[in-house]
Amino acid sequence: MSKYGIINLIDKIFISVAVFLLVYAWINFFVMDLVATFFLSLIFASAIVFLIFYIFNKKENKKNMNKKLISEINKSFLNFKLLEKNKKIALIKKILEKNYQITRKNENFLYIFEGVRHVVTICTTHTKITKNDFFNIIAAVPFSFDELEIICEDCENFNLNIIKGKKIIIVDKQKLYAEYFLKNNIFPDEILNEESIKPGFKEIVKNFFTPNKAKGYFICGLILIFSSIILPYHIYYIVFGSVLMLFAITCKLIKIKN
Repeated sequence: MSKYGIINLIDKIFISVAVFLLVYAWINFFVMDLVATFFLSLIFASAIVFLIFYIFNKKENKKNMNKKLISEINKSFLNFKLLEKNKKIALIKKILEKNYQITRKNENFLYIFEGVRHVVTICTTHTKITKNDFFNIIAAVPFSFDELEIICEDCENFNLNIIKGKKIIIVDKQKLYAEYFLKNNIFPDEILNEESIKPGFKEIVKNFFTPNKAKGYFICGLILIFSSIILPYHIYYIVFGSVLMLFAITCKLIKIKN
């Protein structure tokens, strides 16, 4: 749906009227009483419109939730990535110390859980870890380990567990958000300040008068003006035809000005 509320409202009204007219036409085909046809059409059309928007809103809400989650993941990781090295280390140390007793050397953390030696290392200098980067990271780990977690943005698709007896886990931005930040309710300090800017009246007006809509306004206005000659209620057609013509002229004037 559009981000402009007025446009969404117009779309909903158009759909509701179209459904009502469609239902009315079919009911009127079988029921001759106009009053009964009107009220039956109103009831059935209302039910259909409610169902349409219920299904649509359900899908839209799910889509928006997924977008919001992805946005939160990206924002959290970018805030983490932009932290100074010592602050990154301090944040991961704080999270791990909440659950384990750790030993630290630079950006590497060792903890022993159920007899298994776990090492967590921070590697956010690469956008995507290649196979060569992978071996360099392992070679730089100062501890012996049974399981190694590499905190990074992304990793190329290759066999990670090629070292016998060693388990390698890539903690990408999704896993970092879910298993480190969200699970422990500890998040990196916000460096990015993203303010949502709501569209104002000017933006709404501009959306109505974009230059590419001039042709549509002109054709519709032309049809209405010619219809006023041959159809009753000619004042109605002249007024709305004139308005659409003015819209078309405005679109063209804005294009020329730009």
